[in-house]
Amino acid sequence: MYFPTIGMLRSKYFPNSHRGVVMNLFGIPLNAMVVTVFLSIERLGVRGALGVSTAALTAAAACGMKLRALVDKEDEEESKA
Repeated sequence: MYFPTIGMLRSKYFPNSHRGVVMNLFGIPLNAMVVTVFLSIERLGVRGALGVSTAALTAAAACGMKLRALVDKEDEEESKA
């Protein structure tokens, strides 16, 4: 269910010519966060690593809700026109 939905969203919001660049740019911060947590796992411990994961998931959920609100607002404006 995830991959078909993500594929549909990518094709809707990212033009084919820019899709690879955009997806790679989103992967850089994620990879940086993973490397940082792995390099500091002795200092963070399991609890700290899970805290970082929880914070990242919370931030992603907040961004998703904001994106959803923007899309709903755009859809309302299109339906009024």
